[in-house]
Amino acid sequence: MKNFYVPERFKGRTGYQIFVDRYSRSGQPVPKMEGRRIKDWNDSVPDWEPDADGVYRNEYFYGGNLQGIIQKLDEIDSLGFDLIYLSPISKTHTNHHYDAENQLIIDPYIGNWDDFRKLCEEAHKRNILVCVDLVFNHMGARSEAFQEAIRGNPNYVKWFEWDSRGNPVYWYDFKDMPQCNKLNSEYQEYTFEVAKKYIQNGADGIRLDLGEILPVEFLRNFRNNVKKLNEEILIVNEMWDLDTHRRVSQLDGTQADSVMNYPLSDAIIRWIRWKNVPHIEYTLSELAKYPNNTRDVLWNILDSHDTPRLANMLVGEGMNREPFAGRVWDIEQPWRGLDSFDTYGFRKWGLDHDEVNKEKARADILLASSMQYMQKGIPIVYYGTEVGLCGNKDPFNRKPYPWNNIDYLLYHHYAAIGFMRKRYREIFTSGEQQESINEETMKIIRSQGGHQIVMWVNPTEHEVRVNDIDNGGDEILNIKGCSSKVLSPKGVIAYYYD
Repeated sequence: MKNFYVPERFKGRTGYQIFVDRYSRSGQPVPKMEGRRIKDWNDSVPDWEPDADGVYRNEYFYGGNLQGIIQKLDEIDSLGFDLIYLSPISKTHTNHHYDAENQLIIDPYIGNWDDFRKLCEEAHKRNILVCVDLVFNHMGARSEAFQEAIRGNPNYVKWFEWDSRGNPVYWYDFKDMPQCNKLNSEYQEYTFEVAKKYIQNGADGIRLDLGEILPVEFLRNFRNNVKKLNEEILIVNEMWDLDTHRRVSQLDGTQADSVMNYPLSDAIIRWIRWKNVPHIEYTLSELAKYPNNTRDVLWNILDSHDTPRLANMLVGEGMNREPFAGRVWDIEQPWRGLDSFDTYGFRKWGLDHDEVNKEKARADILLASSMQYMQKGIPIVYYGTEVGLCGNKDPFNRKPYPWNNIDYLLYHHYAAIGFMRKRYREIFTSGEQQESINEETMKIIRSQGGHQIVMWVNPTEHEVRVNDIDNGGDEILNIKGCSSKVLSPKGVIAYYYD
C-alpha cells in the first residue's frame, strides 16, 4: 500500500461519536408527529419489545437535537475532544435515521440547516471539526424516491436494485431498507448533492455507512467529486475487518482516506479480558501495513452504536472469546436458526444482561482507553462511555446520556488523557509507534523528532515488576499508583522523554 494525501488538519485529533437523538436536548419542546412517541429522558430502558403486530419499529424518541449539542460544546471541548462524529440526522420515521428518506432534509426533531450551520460555526470557533454519517447503500422504504419507483416512475426505478422477478432487493432482507443501485449515474449525482449540501453548510468529514461494501466505481466517483469541492474533507468508510484481508484494498488513494478500526477494538478488549497475545500482535502487525498517512487518521473505536458498550464487552456475560469464531461482539449465535433469528429472545437476553459490575468495568475501561489514546490515529469515544454507560447490542447500547448519573472517576480520566493528547500533539499527530506485549504487560512507545512517550499497562489482578522503566522522564499518567519498578494490578504509567 502506498501513501497518499489525507487532510493534515485531522491528524492528532481526538473524536467523540454522538448518537444525536440520545445525547442532549435544548430549545423548544419536541413537536408532536404522527407515529412518533417521546420517552422521558430519565427512562433509559429502551422499547425493546415488538409492537402488537410483532414489528420492531424504532419509532420512540428522546428528542436529542443539534441545539443540545451546541449547548454542550464547551463540555465536549473540556474533555479534549476536537472532532465530533454525528449519527445520521436526515428525515426518517425511526430514531436511528439509517433508513434515510431524503438526506437533503434534516429531521425536524433534530433541527434544520440553520441549526447544523450554527453547530459547525460554534464547533469551529473551538477548533472542533464536525463529521457526518451518510447512508448511500440503501434508502428508507417510505422515501418519495422508492415510492415513485414502486409506482413505476422510470426516473426512480433505476435508483434501486431489483431481483429477477422484479421485486425490490432489501438490505439483509429488512423490508424498510431497499438497496440502491450505486452504479446508476443519476443516483450517484444525488449522493454528491447530499455531500455538497453538508459541506457547504460546514461539515469537515464524511463517514460512509457500509462503506466497505460500496462498489469501487461508486467510491472513486464520490471521492473525486468531494475532493474537487474541498480537498480537506476526510472520507471514512465503515469497515469491520482488516483492509489487508480484502481482495481489493479501499486504501489505495482513490476510495477512502480512512476506515473505522473495529479490529483494534476487538484486539484490545481480548487482550485485557483474556490475555490473548497472538491476536493483538497479529492485529497490530496488519495495521502497520496500512498507508502511513491513513494510520495517522484511522478512526480507532472501542465501542459504537453497533456493538455492545465497552463495559459489557470487557466484563459482561455472553461475549465471544475465540477469534476464529468471530469478533468479541459476535454474540448472536444462540438465537440464530437455519432460516430465522429469534429477535425477541436475543433482546430479552440483552435486557437481562444489560447491567454489569461497574467497578470492575471501570478498572478495565481505564486500561482500554489509555491504550486507545496511544495508538496511531484518532481515538473515537462513543458518547456515554466516558461516564460509565453500559448496555448490550441495539437497542441497549443507545440509551440517553445519563446527565444525572455520571461516573466522575471515568469522566476525569478521559479529561486527563484528552489533555495528554493535546499537550503532546506533535507526537500524536504522526509519531512512530512500537509496542511489546506479553500476558502481563504491554509497552507502547510513540516517538517523534527526539521526543517520546512510553506507556506500560498491566491487565492482571496482581503486581508486575518491570525492569525497563526509565523514570528519567516526566510522569504524565499514573493509574492505580504504579511506581517506576512495579505496575499495580490494573495499572498504567506513562512517561514523556524530551
